[in-house]
Amino acid sequence: SRLAIPWLATLALQATPWQMAVLLLADVAAAAVGALLLGGWVDRCGKRAVMLGADVARALLLLLLAGAAWWGLASMTLLLVASMASGVLTVAFELARSAWVAQRVAPADLPQRNAQLSVAGSVSETLAFALGGWLYQGLGAALSLLVGALSYAVSALCLRGVPEVPATADRADTYRPASPWQACWHEATAGLRAVVSRPLLRGLASVHALLALSMALSGTSVMIFVSRDVALPTGQLGMIFAMGGLGAVLGGVLAPRLGRRLGPGGAMVLGVAAFALGAACVPMVQGAGWAAVGWLLAQQIMGDAGHTVQDVFDRSLRQTAVPASLLARADAGIRSAGHLATLAGALLGGALGTLHGARSVLWMAA
Repeated sequence: SRLAIPWLATLALQATPWQMAVLLLADVAAAAVGALLLGGWVDRCGKRAVMLGADVARALLLLLLAGAAWWGLASMTLLLVASMASGVLTVAFELARSAWVAQRVAPADLPQRNAQLSVAGSVSETLAFALGGWLYQGLGAALSLLVGALSYAVSALCLRGVPEVPATADRADTYRPASPWQACWHEATAGLRAVVSRPLLRGLASVHALLALSMALSGTSVMIFVSRDVALPTGQLGMIFAMGGLGAVLGGVLAPRLGRRLGPGGAMVLGVAAFALGAACVPMVQGAGWAAVGWLLAQQIMGDAGHTVQDVFDRSLRQTAVPASLLARADAGIRSAGHLATLAGALLGGALGTLHGARSVLWMAA
């Protein structure tokens, strides 16, 4: 669906660049707001039930889009609403999954289990991007979206054997709001308060926001740079981008070993350093050729491996820094910081890229 929806917009609806930008920003903004509003609700609900509901809702959402595409009823307004809903549902699933892992896995085993989840996700994403173009080309938008809906249905079926974890309540919170609006505000800011009050979480949120800013800046310019400025063939670029999955798998395999040798903090430092060096490889490209391929392969493998190492320990530390009653809310607070940084990076990257060119934005991202 991450490929089928943009292609539906660009190929079937002839979306303008501004409409595509709004489609992306709506997804991110909805996820940021959803993270704040859903954190407390996820903490008070069964985590398996939330994941199951999110999967079913996303399957129905893609079925709706598939039907609209099949009958010629798709519109940018429908895609905008669907993108926002998908962003909220995905955040709900990820908050519940992270809290479930924290409550069901021993703290010493968290890096290993998070690394396994990261590797599985990376392999799945690589296969999805590799197959997505052929699915859309061979089946069209409607049937491609139907395949996406079936994947969420299969995910829901996989959850049948997952044991539920009990809902939690923050018994220490004695705040009694005077109005529904105050209650909503108190609920929405609970995760942010949990982050601000704990130095470890403040550090994790800062790193998460800076990485999100970097990736958003890069996202505005990297395709323009490699496709238009450097003018590498799309076939080569597709194969290069697929190597990012290999880098992520490498990072997932190395993360537990690095954690045992360097500790969580040392492993994260090494991961962020590798991510930054990988990001710096892209603007080093000077022209099409094997040197350019080498620089971009280094970015995909080293950068994605470093990001995966950082992400494994970032998640593991989040899952042990707060009591069970605050797991989803603290996670939501950090995610919201990342979403806001992504919005800022998209706007800043677009403006600076227009003024100073793609290469300058890529150096800033590094």
